[in-house]
Amino acid sequence: MNIKNNYIIYTLLIFTVLFSFSCSNNTDEEENNNETAKNHQKDTTHSTEQKDHWSYAGDTGPEYWSEIIHGSQCGGKAQSPIDFSGDMLDKDYVALNLDYKLDSILDITNNGHTVQVNIPWGKFNYNGKEYNLVQFHFHSHSEHSLNGEYFPLEAHLVHVTADNEIAVIGIWYKEGAENPILAKIYDKVPEKAGETIHSVITIDLNNMLPVDHSYYHYVGSLTTPPCTEGVEWFVMKNPREASKEQIEKIKNAMPPNNYRPVQPKNDRVIEDY
Repeated sequence: MNIKNNYIIYTLLIFTVLFSFSCSNNTDEEENNNETAKNHQKDTTHSTEQKDHWSYAGDTGPEYWSEIIHGSQCGGKAQSPIDFSGDMLDKDYVALNLDYKLDSILDITNNGHTVQVNIPWGKFNYNGKEYNLVQFHFHSHSEHSLNGEYFPLEAHLVHVTADNEIAVIGIWYKEGAENPILAKIYDKVPEKAGETIHSVITIDLNNMLPVDHSYYHYVGSLTTPPCTEGVEWFVMKNPREASKEQIEKIKNAMPPNNYRPVQPKNDRVIEDY
């Protein structure tokens, strides 16, 4: 009985040691696999962040966007902005039927690339399509140029159809009298990237555009990644005025030179309305 009992105890001890060793190895292997997965995920995330990061200078600046932004159209043949010069097609004026309403609840955001005002109350019609306003933002100096000359500030009013077709109205600003719209948002402009200010102010976007609504029209792209093409551009021919102080306030809240250089026209038709 003693020999038999000792044998049973000895067998159980061996089994226990082997089982513990096996569990220890499995746990270590599982931890190693989890750590490897985490490291792979971290590396992938880091790689994606590096690939998708863009700016207005250095090795992530505009000249490299087509290389570093996955799936972008930044290297396409119908890109924006452009210089309005040379031969343009004279067209009989076609009104855009702007319908901008008063708005009193605004989100003013510094997204690290521009100062953006989210304002969803407005629309216009072109070629039987209704484009709804979603936001406007700024670039300094201007992105579009006129006969090679730039303006100190340009605003883009971004509109989208129900089918996600995009149209942008561009407005140039030159230094002069204080601008009534910019005066409304002047003190609300966030100075830190990533900051949003929720404000209750009333603005009439009809006053943002020049009195004369003559414009240049062409088909281009977004001027920031992913540089989506097929965008209908309407750039007002007559600039608005803004005070030097207003221009500097908005300019200083944005990255230096947050404009994309003009792009080749590539035989696109530029219409003068």
